[in-house]
Amino acid sequence: MKTILCDDNNINELRKQYPNGLHFVVGDTHGEFPTLKNLMDKIKFDPETDHVYFLGDYNGGGDPANLVQYLSTYYSEDSTCTGFHLIRGNHERELFPYFPLSNMPDIIVLKMEHMCYYMVHAGMISSVFDLINADIANRPGESVFAYKLDDNGVGYNAPLRQIIWSRKGLYSQRSRWHLWPSQSDLHQNHAVILHGHTPYCFFMGYFTYGDDSLFWENQHIWFSEDLQSFDIDANIKGRNAFGESWRGLSCICLEIFDSIAGKNNSSLSIPDIINSANGVFSAQYTFSNEIWQEGDIHALLSAQSRMKTIMIGNDRSLYLQ
Repeated sequence: MKTILCDDNNINELRKQYPNGLHFVVGDTHGEFPTLKNLMDKIKFDPETDHVYFLGDYNGGGDPANLVQYLSTYYSEDSTCTGFHLIRGNHERELFPYFPLSNMPDIIVLKMEHMCYYMVHAGMISSVFDLINADIANRPGESVFAYKLDDNGVGYNAPLRQIIWSRKGLYSQRSRWHLWPSQSDLHQNHAVILHGHTPYCFFMGYFTYGDDSLFWENQHIWFSEDLQSFDIDANIKGRNAFGESWRGLSCICLEIFDSIAGKNNSSLSIPDIINSANGVFSAQYTFSNEIWQEGDIHALLSAQSRMKTIMIGNDRSLYLQ
């Protein structure tokens, strides 16, 4: 494991470098509206130019009604338009019928200049990865792809459940439980996986992201080079493990990492990340009784996102519908 210490006060420089807007990915929010608002203020979120992708778990702590109302203010049903884009997590399924977000995708793939960014709540499995790659290849003119897992299939198919609930044992190429796409498959498809679900502190003890990992000490997220993946759960829920107690929200700016990939044969490497401009931002947990007065939760809950459904056939094979 390698660590990196960096300041995240360079948003003005990024805004000058990318005046047409930025793409951010935010980890688990767990109802913590004040902290999320602080993070959006820190990155100077502009709803007219920016895309912000959320990796799920809006329930499970804090004030989810207030948070969802805030999210609905900037929510974009069309993933190609600017604004907030929401992915479902395990808490949206477990806490049904409260804010189930049943019309939201479980996977969003963003194809940028140098890499494809696979955004999911908990993880990825090779069979779904292959299915999505084939679909992307058949749609060469598109840059955003959204997918929903068939709820019945997720309920009884153990491998498929890993996309929503995977935890330890799946993150390293050397793990005997390894279900992820291989490192060679990720490189071949110029892919990086972005997920939350597992608080950063879970990686601080015997369970690690593998030998080729990078940890941001100030922003509390991990990058695994052998799996080309980020874990962006900065523990806003307050799970205490191995003596770690930091709570906050973190996000990454995709423009920074895409520029790194452009200099490294469409892949990411720890040395290049360490020597690049900062692309990771965080806000420490903030308690507040502030109530967001705008937004329409009902419109968000009834949204009809454009996406395909990943189904399981009678022969257990996967197909798109």
